[in-house]
This record gives sequence, C-alpha cells and structure tokens, in this order.
Amino acid sequence: MVDYAKLAEKAKALQDAANSVHSKPEGKEHNPIVFFDRVKSHLVAEMHKANTELSKRSVATLDRSFSPSFSGRFCFTFGTSLLCSVELDVRPSQPRIRAIISGPPTGGEIGRREYVFNQRTPEPESFRTEEGAGVIVTGLNPEDTAIDIISSILSGEFS
Repeated sequence: MVDYAKLAEKAKALQDAANSVHSKPEGKEHNPIVFFDRVKSHLVAEMHKANTELSKRSVATLDRSFSPSFSGRFCFTFGTSLLCSVELDVRPSQPRIRAIISGPPTGGEIGRREYVFNQRTPEPESFRTEEGAGVIVTGLNPEDTAIDIISSILSGEFS
C-alpha cells in the first residue's frame, strides 16, 4: 500500500527546496509573468483547501472555468452564479494583478481588487479603496495574494 502522506511530505520538501533556490533577495523586481504563474498555482491550491471545507458544510464550491482563460488570465466560479476573473496587467511603471468578480443580477462587475507588485520602494502590506478601482492591495507575495482573493470571495468582502 502506498503511503501518500509520506510522499506528500517528500514532495513538499522538494518544493520548498526549489522555492528557496528561486527566492529573490529583497529589493529586486519580480518577473510579472512568473509572479502571476505563482499566484495561479496558489489559487488552485487554495481552491482545493476551501472546497474541502465547503463540501463538508454542503456549500457551493469553487471551480476552475477554462473557457475564457489564457496565459494572462485565470477564471473560476463560486457556485453557479459568481465568476472571478484574475488577470495580469503588465504596466512598465507598476504591474498589477486584477481580480474582478461578476454575477447576478446582470452578470456585470460586482467588485474588484487590484494587487500591485514591483513597487520602486518596498511597501508594507496595505489595503486602500479608490473610486472606480475597488480595493488596491500592495505588499503581498503570490501565496498571500491567492489567499486574499479566495478569502475575500468566501467572506463576501470582495469589493
């Protein structure tokens, strides 16, 4: 019989070792495409964790939506009515990841959050609201960005 717990621990150790080799010293900029790819992989992991708990409570789950996705975009649904589109917006001065949630009654935008990275001066984690832009978040790493997107949707605080 295969012991998946031991295999998972071994895979985690290998992953952690690989991540420490690729971690950047503070102050250097992230490659926006690599940063976004890491956010996408963390989104999948967080969706799986959330779905485990949601299923236990007979609540609608998060599911990947492949139809409108492409390399700079990742889409998923919450239940059958909410769609979240996570997009990479590469601006030379300030790249960002934009998460937009759409849903009833018109299928239009309900809320948005923007995650700014590669700041010229390192900024501590902050959340601020701007008219027309939703919530602007700075200072998060890819994992924390994914956690914030998923937790904001599940808690109903996505604006």
